[in-house]
Amino acid sequence: MEHTKNLLLQVMIILIPVFFYSMYLTNRHQFIETKRQKLIFSFLATITLVLCMSFPIYSDVNERNDLRFVALMIGIFYGGGYATGIVLTIILLSYRWYFGGAGFYSTVYEVLFFLPMFFLAYPRFIQQDRAGRMKLAWMITSGMALIFILVDFQDMDNHTLQEILAICVATIVTVFLIETLRENAQLHMEAQQAEKYKILGELASSFAHEVRNPMQTNRGFLQLLLQSPISETYKRYVQICIEEVDRTNDVITEYLSLAKPEADTKESVDVCQKIQTVVQILYSYALERKVSIDVRLPEQECAILGHPPKMKQAFLNIIKNGIEAMPQGGTVSICVKQESQHVIIQIQDEGVGMNEDEVKRLGQPFYSLKEKGTGIGLMVSYRIIDSLHGKITVQSQKGKGTTFTIRFPLHNGKNIIAIN
Repeated sequence: MEHTKNLLLQVMIILIPVFFYSMYLTNRHQFIETKRQKLIFSFLATITLVLCMSFPIYSDVNERNDLRFVALMIGIFYGGGYATGIVLTIILLSYRWYFGGAGFYSTVYEVLFFLPMFFLAYPRFIQQDRAGRMKLAWMITSGMALIFILVDFQDMDNHTLQEILAICVATIVTVFLIETLRENAQLHMEAQQAEKYKILGELASSFAHEVRNPMQTNRGFLQLLLQSPISETYKRYVQICIEEVDRTNDVITEYLSLAKPEADTKESVDVCQKIQTVVQILYSYALERKVSIDVRLPEQECAILGHPPKMKQAFLNIIKNGIEAMPQGGTVSICVKQESQHVIIQIQDEGVGMNEDEVKRLGQPFYSLKEKGTGIGLMVSYRIIDSLHGKITVQSQKGKGTTFTIRFPLHNGKNIIAIN
């Protein structure tokens, strides 16, 4: 009975970071992983590791059993990877050496075996979706359990089986709860974003057309005035007015795109061809700003299900933003590649870059880092990518540029598919 109680205590200790992680997500209402979020989880994993080792299960005088390796694995997978793993390993070995006993050397051997396993699994783990992470965690835990069974096969008893079962249960439950929390936080963000889109769409449909009509009339009279015999100074003033009217018209067009209903059908679209079209459109614009565009495309066709005009608009907005982020000139690098069942598009600039808070706010209404920007263009791009079941991630650093990574499901068919 005492042994079972201690095992349950170990499982509850493992769940400590999950509860604090839940409080953090609830208070911050954010899903995007940041360095601060990973640092907090690493700190919680460290506390969990120390607590597991502070309240061990003694099998004999020298043998201390606990769930330290579950805490180590969770800390690596959710706390930042290799750096977190090395720090946690140093703490684990140092704390175990402090307790002394012959079991320290067994711990060293276990670390030398399990740590490379966790490090090898980490890159694959972070690339998986929720179901994939659960499956991978189960495979690793099963491997750990099998190893412990083989090592202790001669001395196998009920207590050993309980400990192995506790490792499996603690790992699966922890991963399940963390992934559920992340999914709920993401759904909360998407619900908030959908509400903002709805409000903006209603505003756009109510006012945009009424504003555009007088704007077009004003532009027509300005064009006539520009052709009349007036001084060069006044012509320059009229030209500035026309440019501002055109800019206002572009903003109205972006608002109207929010109010347009989604198309009923999607078709197979070659991403490489669409990227080439957008690059040709922006070539002269980039040339004026002393920006070169480097495009790397695969030889095979990379097709996805989508709406060609909307895809062009999404790519156009993101690449144009990259060009405008380099006032002193530079290079926008575009790379398209196929990985497994996904098409990956990376758009990288050498511009001013952004901090973490600015990256988190990208795609929100009326948020723009440009002096005359509205933020609508990038928000429309985010909405289009989301409607095509795509995922967009942003990595940026002040003074070193920004990289947009867009991931779409690969489509091998050619037929138009109706979307219900």
